[in-house]
Amino acid sequence: MELKKKLKLFGCIAVVLLLAACASAEAEELVGYHNNYVDQVNSKIAEINTLNQQSLSAASFQEAYEIQESELLPLVNEIKDYIDSREPESEIVQEYHALRKDQLHTWHEAFQMKFEVLGQMAEQSISEAEANEIIMEADNKFIEAGEKAQEADQRMQELAEEHNLELE
Repeated sequence: MELKKKLKLFGCIAVVLLLAACASAEAEELVGYHNNYVDQVNSKIAEINTLNQQSLSAASFQEAYEIQESELLPLVNEIKDYIDSREPESEIVQEYHALRKDQLHTWHEAFQMKFEVLGQMAEQSISEAEANEIIMEADNKFIEAGEKAQEADQRMQELAEEHNLELE
């Protein structure tokens, strides 16, 4: 084989290996991002739900407010801070991250709305009608966050299929 052909063949093989390595690096970053998300976010959701239930069944608005302020909101803020601190490198993980970030910012906003109205209810500085209106808005934010979560889950499923990844 002449030298030109050998160089072309070597060049083609190098490009194929480089593309495979890039795809593998993207897939690896995607798996790492997803696993960290599950560990850092999903692991706290059960605890947040329990604290939310405790808050809802509290004897007074003041007691509910204190549970949310000291226990629930720190976990919610921890999740928001976690997602805000992520800086994915590859385009596909950046896209997935943007979906998760949008979802969690909407979710966080809903918690903040309910927390603020609860504080106003504890101080008796808001009417029941006004409180109910804000609570309904917050509930709509929770629904919106749930829809965004489904969108992110669907995109993750598509990315997993594209990169031959197996999700648990």
